[in-house]
Amino acid sequence: MHPLHDLAAGRDRGGTALPPLSPDLAFEHLLAHSHVYCYSVDYQTGRFRYVSPGIFHLLGYDRESWQFSGPLEAFRQVHPDDRDCVQKIYAEINRELLRHDPALRGDLSFVFTCRMKTRLGDYLHLSHHLSFPNLDHRGRPLADFTLVSDITALKVPQACQLQIHSPTPDGSTHCKILSFSCTAAAAELTRREIEILKLVAQGLDSHAIARLLFISYHTVCTHRKNLLRKAGAKSPVELVGWGRGVGVV
Repeated sequence: MHPLHDLAAGRDRGGTALPPLSPDLAFEHLLAHSHVYCYSVDYQTGRFRYVSPGIFHLLGYDRESWQFSGPLEAFRQVHPDDRDCVQKIYAEINRELLRHDPALRGDLSFVFTCRMKTRLGDYLHLSHHLSFPNLDHRGRPLADFTLVSDITALKVPQACQLQIHSPTPDGSTHCKILSFSCTAAAAELTRREIEILKLVAQGLDSHAIARLLFISYHTVCTHRKNLLRKAGAKSPVELVGWGRGVGVV
């Protein structure tokens, strides 16, 4: 998950891979029992430089398999509705790096959110805290470092956001927040479908929804079938989760 090809140092001149990260054993033990994970991508090779063991607790994936598969395979686990947004987010990160003097780019940090698929097939809303500790003499990233945490329980209405933290001359930090529209499916919902989806999220069944909205039970069932189709969901639980992810619920 690092479409930063324009700034990736060494990709056009056969750069040498950076040595793998070797965290302190005590720190590694803590990561192994946490529900966060961190990773580093070597931009010269396009491979993971490091993946922490916490990825198993958070997403259910084997650490070694994830690291071997590489960033492109990791990108395939991003929710289909979010992939275009993630590419836009990395493009904006590219632009932000270019706006700053090469000597200052290491002081920038970024936080972006998207949904990723777990090994069991459901999706978690994750926050990625990204920085560039390794830059070449021209200010191009050699590697990144990213800490990932689960924000699903926060029920953030916007699936994909980007925060840009940059230093100011007075020593403080400026924060810019950008939101990205991630799915066309949400825009296709009718007002009635959104109304019904919100009631489903409240736990009402189709009979109760029909009585509340003064429509027939069969009409409610038709709307719910259309909602499942548009969301690509297989169950009410998946449907409600999708609705929360795109900010409808």
